[in-house]
Amino acid sequence: MEKNKLNNNKYNFYAISLSYEKAEAKIRGKFSFPSDLVESFCNKINLFFPTTKLFILSTCNRTELYVQSESVNDVITLFCQHIHVSEEDYKKYISVYREQDAISHFLRVSAGLESQILGDFEIIGQVKTWFKRFKKHHTTNAFLERLVNTGIQTSKKIKSTTALSNGATSMSYAAVHYILNNYSQLSDKKIALIGIGKIGRNTCENLLKHIKKPQITLLNRTFTKAKEMADAFNLQVKDYSELHTVVNESDIVIVSTGAPFPIIRKENFIPNKSVTLIDLSIPANISVSLKDFPQVTLLNVDDLSQIINKTFEQRNKEIPKAEAIIKEMMKEFIIWVENRKYVPVIHAFKNDLERIKDYQVKTLKKDQIEVSNEEIVLSEKVVQKITNKLANYLIKNPEKADDTIGLFKEMFQLQISNF
Repeated sequence: MEKNKLNNNKYNFYAISLSYEKAEAKIRGKFSFPSDLVESFCNKINLFFPTTKLFILSTCNRTELYVQSESVNDVITLFCQHIHVSEEDYKKYISVYREQDAISHFLRVSAGLESQILGDFEIIGQVKTWFKRFKKHHTTNAFLERLVNTGIQTSKKIKSTTALSNGATSMSYAAVHYILNNYSQLSDKKIALIGIGKIGRNTCENLLKHIKKPQITLLNRTFTKAKEMADAFNLQVKDYSELHTVVNESDIVIVSTGAPFPIIRKENFIPNKSVTLIDLSIPANISVSLKDFPQVTLLNVDDLSQIINKTFEQRNKEIPKAEAIIKEMMKEFIIWVENRKYVPVIHAFKNDLERIKDYQVKTLKKDQIEVSNEEIVLSEKVVQKITNKLANYLIKNPEKADDTIGLFKEMFQLQISNF
């Protein structure tokens, strides 16, 4: 990235992105931005670049700077110094978006279109959290706040009007997705969850979101870990030695252990009722020979992968709908930005009218002419009405705005301050 490519930006707005698209996890970790550095970084921005406004979004898949500044290269330098990385190395992995491209990129990130898992709407919660951190330390402004709010509204609209977030996108949720689609009255079903590593825990948490009164029993080789998790979620726990008893009593069994061989085998199974066995482990933890029993439905990671692939096929079909919504929301945001540039002159014009009104009221009172409260209220309404006329004219006639503003500035000698 060359420095001269960061110039000539209409809004002085940039999105500087380092994400999974260019950087693997190890690299992303090197350039991530810890939340405990926010305050000190903001203090330096406010001290050295007081007109710069920004916030940072840092997740496991991306670290992005959203910056409105005339000194964006200096911001990049300060960022690299603050996290103790080489600026030269940093620039190898970043993508820089400017002006409307930067706005579009942010809205795509907010909508889950740029997520590693297409349609991941958890990102918008992270956007809110990170923005609040920087707002607290006074490095944001109305432009950035409106942009974030537009991102939130875009995310909501896409989630409510498209199927971009529907379906399963992980092995743990694919298992839950299958269960939800094939069972009703889950509160009446006995579920055994064997293995409480990351996949097992995610599966358990996803199940708990959908079952009011779960009958879930946890088993793990290390009993204390299973007990701790069971206590946290108010679930049952059994010793690993009771594995076969629990399996034979259950309606649904989910296995995700690190065992190098099947822990549920045909010889230990009593086929006395219908049961669904879901094997999330590699290598397999449930013997494929259990498929010989007509009462058994057995799914492994390959079966669940088909569910996930179907999900992404469905989500990909929703991309055009999501992009149309982003385009619409971006248009609204840009109109807001364009109209906002008229605010200083409108504000100055209203102040001048207020000054004239106050002067006339004082003159009348000086001449001992009584001015009623009703007349003062009426004069305030007239000031607002005239101000609104100017605002509406500028918004509806943008091609004449510069000439109109120049004329008003000259006529009224307006003292215009930046917002």
